[in-house]
Amino acid sequence: MRAVPILLSCLLLTGCWQSTGSLFGDIKPVQPFAAGKLISSNPEKPKEVSHAALTKGKDGSYRLTITDKKDAGDAVVLRFIALPGLPKDMFVFESVSDDKCRPGQTCHPMTATSERDYGLVRQTKTGAEVTNPDCDKSSALAKLPGVKAGDYGICSFSNRASLEAALLSLAKQSWKTTVAYKDE
Repeated sequence: MRAVPILLSCLLLTGCWQSTGSLFGDIKPVQPFAAGKLISSNPEKPKEVSHAALTKGKDGSYRLTITDKKDAGDAVVLRFIALPGLPKDMFVFESVSDDKCRPGQTCHPMTATSERDYGLVRQTKTGAEVTNPDCDKSSALAKLPGVKAGDYGICSFSNRASLEAALLSLAKQSWKTTVAYKDE
């Protein structure tokens, strides 16, 4: 089974956790998933599926590229981190947009300071599931040092320690699947 996960964009889903630039710096990512063609769906709308391709990078990252005609070429670069304290089938994801430039659009190439999104992904028997964490301003997670709760369920993290503490806390909560992936 070639399980492969990731979220397409936190803005399309509920909330998100993010930072300016990577909070995991040059940490060595893991590659727990095989490359291949994928189908993704939102559990709340299981009949609405998207198609994508996952490829592995030499640096340990992945590239998830949408293959549906409407958004073909839009992509995210992903890194999976095996954070101590997480179950063995669960990983932190770090994603950064790297969409295809289209005529008439201003392109912003991925840089070291590009906005990163974070959450958790877990392997399942049929593929992988992503939880895209929301950030309620009144939640205990939003009140941790180094966390700035913003509008629309978005939290920004200023340092790796606060992000890791929030991710470990999230891993102990009931899992809410935001996006499910399986092989095409």
